[in-house]
Amino acid sequence: MPRVTANGIELYYEDIGEGIPLVLQAHHHITWMPFQVPYFSQFYRVITFDRRGTGRSDAPAGDWTNEDFADDLAGLLDALEIDKAIVAGASLGGVIACQFGISYPERALALVIGHTTPYFREESKLWVDDQIKIIEDGGRPIFFQPPSFPWQEHGPPTQRPGFADSELGQYLGTLDAGLGSTKTSAIQALRAIREWDCRPAAAQMAEWKMPCLVLVGGNESQKTQTLSYEWHKMIKDSEFIILPNTHHGAARENPITWNQMVHEFLRRNDLGGGDGGASLGSQA
Repeated sequence: MPRVTANGIELYYEDIGEGIPLVLQAHHHITWMPFQVPYFSQFYRVITFDRRGTGRSDAPAGDWTNEDFADDLAGLLDALEIDKAIVAGASLGGVIACQFGISYPERALALVIGHTTPYFREESKLWVDDQIKIIEDGGRPIFFQPPSFPWQEHGPPTQRPGFADSELGQYLGTLDAGLGSTKTSAIQALRAIREWDCRPAAAQMAEWKMPCLVLVGGNESQKTQTLSYEWHKMIKDSEFIILPNTHHGAARENPITWNQMVHEFLRRNDLGGGDGGASLGSQA
């Protein structure tokens, strides 16, 4: 079975394709399986895994930190005997990608930091507290993004209105890709991301040598967009892309454009992963 012990816990993973290692991560591995793995495995050795607390991976007791998530990823690479990899992520996965660059800069061939922010504002921390209360009450969390302004009741939806009712959205709704395998593990993850703030590492990030791409959706909240741009300016020579007509769940909602922008970024930095397979440029 595709399980390894990493950083003292058991992680479930998938390993598909060959070539330069590309790690796609956020929560459950299944998030990436419909759209990203089939495409990128034509060019790369694609690795995706269940983050601690999701899917088939362990959910250790106690408080978790974003450093723990990065250490888990490093332990997974160690177990697979991979020295360096491209690390890409969305939402909490974007936080983990950045933290991996902070904790293990020598092991990152490139970073794709998607659909999150470099720190959580006080308003965003209150939003996290609200999501935890929703989970405790048995509801669905993260239906809306954090508001950008005090006069807003809530931010934009996390995915395009009506998408869940489409044939594709209904299919994706049958896949288990949640924030946690239990209420407790979902809350543990939210408490970790609530404390996210990469600004103390700004001087280190300014000296990074690996290529970095910061991605945000054009229909994400105004503060997510402006803070993502601030993040991009913190990282010397990084690239910044706003994906038009996409929400927080861009990799699922608009996978052709998401895959195209990420792959073109890697190609520009001599990490194209070979010339085999299809070209998204002719499909978008």
